[in-house]
Amino acid sequence: MFTYSVLIALSLLAFSGGVVQAESASSPASIATKTCQQLQSSLGPSTVQTSSGPRYSIGANAAWSTFNDEVNFSPTCIVFANSTSDVQTAMTAIYHNGADYAVQSGGHSGMTGWNTIQNGVLISFINMSAISYDAGSNTITLEPGVRWGDAIDFLEPFGVAAVGGRVSEVGTGLLLGGGLSFLSPSQGYASDNYVSLDVVLVDGTVVTATVNNQHADLFKALKGGGNRFGIVTKYVVRAVHTGTEQDKPFLGGIFTYPNSSSDALLGAFAHYAYQINDKNAILTNEIRTTWQNGSLDFSHTVVMIYNGTQASFNKTFAEFLSIPSATSLIAPFSYHDLVNAVSFPDGLGTVFGGIALGGVSAHSSFDNYLEVYRLYSNFSATFASSPDIAFTLLDFTTVPKTQIQAGCEKGGNPMISNPATNGFNEVLFQVSYNEGVTQAPADVEKGRQYVLAKAPITPGLPLFLNEADANQQVFASYGNYKFLKQVYAKYDPTRFNVGHTQGPLGL
Repeated sequence: MFTYSVLIALSLLAFSGGVVQAESASSPASIATKTCQQLQSSLGPSTVQTSSGPRYSIGANAAWSTFNDEVNFSPTCIVFANSTSDVQTAMTAIYHNGADYAVQSGGHSGMTGWNTIQNGVLISFINMSAISYDAGSNTITLEPGVRWGDAIDFLEPFGVAAVGGRVSEVGTGLLLGGGLSFLSPSQGYASDNYVSLDVVLVDGTVVTATVNNQHADLFKALKGGGNRFGIVTKYVVRAVHTGTEQDKPFLGGIFTYPNSSSDALLGAFAHYAYQINDKNAILTNEIRTTWQNGSLDFSHTVVMIYNGTQASFNKTFAEFLSIPSATSLIAPFSYHDLVNAVSFPDGLGTVFGGIALGGVSAHSSFDNYLEVYRLYSNFSATFASSPDIAFTLLDFTTVPKTQIQAGCEKGGNPMISNPATNGFNEVLFQVSYNEGVTQAPADVEKGRQYVLAKAPITPGLPLFLNEADANQQVFASYGNYKFLKQVYAKYDPTRFNVGHTQGPLGL
């Protein structure tokens, strides 16, 4: 008869070719277990939680996309970091042992496996969410666990804001992907507004990077380099004076259009990116497709925002205003209102894909826009009978020339090398699955990848990392791709990061 201890021992063995073998001491699972044991000893069991810890499930299920929750990924342990020192200790052990790892800040990622890990160490920033404002230097300090809604709420009484997310639930990981903001047309990408960054490198070394110190190359690489260059534990960024809740400097227009206006709207987006160069104007569009019993419902919502007068609003968005709308609303907004106006549903598995389309003149063809919409529509129609999909999205966000110039004036970024680059549109293709769906069905995923493979992308324009697919070669689309590879080789010469955590391809 087997004793209890023998049964336990056998449960730790794996069958291979009919022979019972012990798990290798060099397997990812064994290495992770060893690393977690060391970290529990050095940081304490309240900071480092295994599956039996009281807070483990909170951390394991904190990702926005349920494809990244505990059903699919169970970290060997979660380090609930309380300080840069905790992260330094964690990365030192991870690097020394060769463990796999992941980092989670806000968790608002459409890349499966980027902010969680199986058989590895998850570093969670749930406990690091401090925010402060220094009026003397006009800077904002953010810890990596901050959500943009919390930052906006905290900073509103001071009449300032960081150039950050357009959705309150999004976290600071947005900055590492470049970041698009309601303030971007005048201030550049969100990451263009860094002042200094505290960074834990892969070997546990801590450095502070600024635009003009010995780590200026790292500072620039982190303006769109994602998680490949280290773990940022403190962001100091420029503050923008946006006013308090009582101030309503933004004139916001929310318009819905019938599907029959699709071609006209796509043309308007193509023309706007080419001809409008106004730092006070913000433009974005959401095409959402839902269905019930195979019947498709396409809804077009265009958000037009202007920091100025009604006359300027009407002039800037004239082409959109000339298209008959189903509903319209124009009202004054505070910056606080804008960021809190939109939210994403929780409890859904979500995947992203990115496309970049250049602007075209009123006398040029916008066939690429029409083709992207055709591919999206065909995908939605093909899978309209699927019980798994909650909805699909095709979103356009204009990156105007003013944004590109503002970023270049603040030291540049990896994404755009030429300050003369014309305005363009970043396009998000999103598929969200119903609650309870734990992974994308193979046929749907094949169809989604077909759209991304066939969608025309304007050469020379960067894909937006925060809204790209995990398999897309985002870095290769950057204007400063060569620079990015050189910086990576300098700060991670053993290529530990690309070997032990999921992230953007191409380094």
